[in-house]
Amino acid sequence: MIELTLPGMTCGGCARGVTAAIKAIDPTAEVVTDVANRNVQVTTTVDSEAVKDAVKIAGYLPA
Repeated sequence: MIELTLPGMTCGGCARGVTAAIKAIDPTAEVVTDVANRNVQVTTTVDSEAVKDAVKIAGYLPA
């Protein structure tokens, strides 16, 4: 499991954007977002750097 803190994820729209970015690289990924704590947990077979890159491209910088 990959866990990221995304300070810029402040609303439901942000969470949907993060989820979509991750699903674009792995449609079978399980993505759990927690907007209140600005965390995302990803269960995927894709490596963590690819997930971080997808999130960055979507406009969110992991802390």
